[in-house]
Amino acid sequence: MNRIPLSFYIILFCFGNVFISYGQETSAMNKLKCSKYINDGIEKYNLGRTYDAFMLFKQANTVDPNSWKALYQLATTEYDLNNFSDAKQHIDEAISKASSKADGEVYFLAAKVYHNLNLIDQALTFYKKSKELLGDRTAKEFEIPSFISQCEFALNETKNGVKNLRKPLSVNTKYDEYGPIFIDKGRKFFFTARQPETTGGNLNPDDQIFFEDIYYAEKDSLSGEYVLVPELMEGINTEGFDALNYISRDGLYALGTLNTSASKEKTTQSSDLYEMTADDPGVFAGMEIIKSKTINTTFFEGAACITDSLYIDEDNFVQTLYFVSDKNATKKMTDIYSVEKKNGIFSEEIKLLPDVINTTGRETTPFVSGDGRFLFFSSDALPGMGGYDIYYSENVGGKWGAPINLGAAFNTVNDDTHFQYYPELNKAVLAGISENDGIFNYNVFEVDLTGLDLPFLK
Repeated sequence: MNRIPLSFYIILFCFGNVFISYGQETSAMNKLKCSKYINDGIEKYNLGRTYDAFMLFKQANTVDPNSWKALYQLATTEYDLNNFSDAKQHIDEAISKASSKADGEVYFLAAKVYHNLNLIDQALTFYKKSKELLGDRTAKEFEIPSFISQCEFALNETKNGVKNLRKPLSVNTKYDEYGPIFIDKGRKFFFTARQPETTGGNLNPDDQIFFEDIYYAEKDSLSGEYVLVPELMEGINTEGFDALNYISRDGLYALGTLNTSASKEKTTQSSDLYEMTADDPGVFAGMEIIKSKTINTTFFEGAACITDSLYIDEDNFVQTLYFVSDKNATKKMTDIYSVEKKNGIFSEEIKLLPDVINTTGRETTPFVSGDGRFLFFSSDALPGMGGYDIYYSENVGGKWGAPINLGAAFNTVNDDTHFQYYPELNKAVLAGISENDGIFNYNVFEVDLTGLDLPFLK
């Protein structure tokens, strides 16, 4: 029998140690690279550059797939970018790899991801786990008790058999569509979107999504679907952010939001409110910024709507404009304000709506009934199902009542905004985040109000 010389084993042992040493060195280098990518990503994320942070966290995960911290940070940016399915995959992996090292913030992110995917039972479990690990004080700072209440609200709606009534409109794509507005008995349709053909082709550097433009469509008499008519918007959209918020029932007056501060035009310092008028319904000539320093400021102003004219006598009439601003941001997030427009001239005195409506969170996209009796808006801080929910408040004797959640018939666990309703059509429209071929983005919907027992329909 041939014997293997001792020298062979010595050589094999030495080379084996070299390979082990090289492997350990490579692993250590990858961990260092991963750590650097994570730190750079966190820096970008804290600057609001979410997409840039996402790419760095993705690189961190590539060089060290076993890093639970890289997976956690990657899931964080995916959640912010509404990539909920990918966020679920990566947060699940992070929890698995972290094992006992997973802290309350990791479980909190998992809870939010599951919440947005409408996996309510699992979300509730994760919220309670994160609350236990974080402690009551930090949990309160993270508003975890509110999230738990949202899950319980959603589960209760399901238990009561409430079914969502919204139906997607035919203009929805994989890009964001919101701000739906009907005129001409629903035959004409306006909305705002962030699509590649936006005027100027500009991208928002923070989320790498196109600037917004206003779109117009008409209902096809045969198919019943809306067909885009792009030529009607020529001369209206700018190279900045253009949004349409409100159109009067006769289609001759409109309100919107314009922000050109990030474009080469730079006609506004931030988001400003504008008016448009038309001789033919829906055929608007151009934007006129509202020249009022108390309405349009250096802060964000947007999402305007207005009541019908209330005639004092044959020579005098008054309307009330409602809009959103963050001018009170040192105390709150975004609030709803009102201002009178008498005989076509805006008052210099604006009013902050009461705390029963304006919370410490975000209120947005108000819509007021023509007679001023009902105000609809979205909030992310009032009791609801998750994200922004749609509420209404009734004005009785000049005082706004406690907001009422429209419930699961209209709302979901994700953001629901831009509600407007049309009694003459028995329809409402709204916008909300929903899944479209695996992508979660804003889409527009209509709701048939027939048979619903709601105060504003009586």
